[in-house]
Amino acid sequence: MENPAQPLVIHQGRADLSDTDLALIQSVIEQTQQDADQFAGILRARRIPHLSYSQVSAVEFCQYRFYLEYVALVSLDPVPLYFTKGKLLHQLIASSYRQTALGQPVDLEEYNALIDGQLPEDQRRHLRNAMQVHFEQRLPDVHVVSIEKPFAMSIAADLPPCVGVIDLVLERRGAYILIDHKTGHDFYPEDELQMAIYVEYMQRQLGEVACEFYYDHYRWVTNLSRIRKPPFLRRQIRLPASYWQDALLRMRRAYQLIQQIKDGKKPSRSGECFRCPYRSLCQ
Repeated sequence: MENPAQPLVIHQGRADLSDTDLALIQSVIEQTQQDADQFAGILRARRIPHLSYSQVSAVEFCQYRFYLEYVALVSLDPVPLYFTKGKLLHQLIASSYRQTALGQPVDLEEYNALIDGQLPEDQRRHLRNAMQVHFEQRLPDVHVVSIEKPFAMSIAADLPPCVGVIDLVLERRGAYILIDHKTGHDFYPEDELQMAIYVEYMQRQLGEVACEFYYDHYRWVTNLSRIRKPPFLRRQIRLPASYWQDALLRMRRAYQLIQQIKDGKKPSRSGECFRCPYRSLCQ
């Protein structure tokens, strides 16, 4: 397995049209190195053909949201506070594991100091409590393999390459542990497609090596001493044997919709605008 400083890229060796796009994506991964946001931004700005879990979930949720985000490339202004807070927690968690990978001591108070001065005070309390929970729930005796690393892989001759960013890969006693971090005011259901893509990538990368897959859910809590529901949930994901066939079917359906929208089809609206960060643009 690559060390944390190297991009994660896999190539299946087919001589089809997606090979050219895969090579372009690989060059973007190498160019951006550890910056997952820059990686995603360049793919969108250059319109390099690719599929991702985010694209599929967006077009399934609302075609018009997909159009705004991935075709018109509309930026949210202002960025919703929950986006900013969730992104900051991801960055703090990633930083703590990078320190671990470098053999440096990790101190919760240092991270609380980083949180101070950012966002309103009630939001800072959410972040400080989430980081306290994170320090309590960190897995012991693990080796950090990779942190927020982009990857790309060919998935089918009739589909563009699939890309993603895996939050965290750990290794313990020869077994690999993959973790994706989720944040919110509640523990929301996971989408099996996201983990199916990660599982397929990891199995191609590692072969028959033992590998476990988890979602770590962090619930925003104002006061850890006065809660009825736990602030954290770690859920192991076990996919059915048909997981990849199911995932490919779903990605093909989404890709067909995506191509129609890009070809000029008027995108429909889901009617669930209360769940969409682009709702102010749909009035």
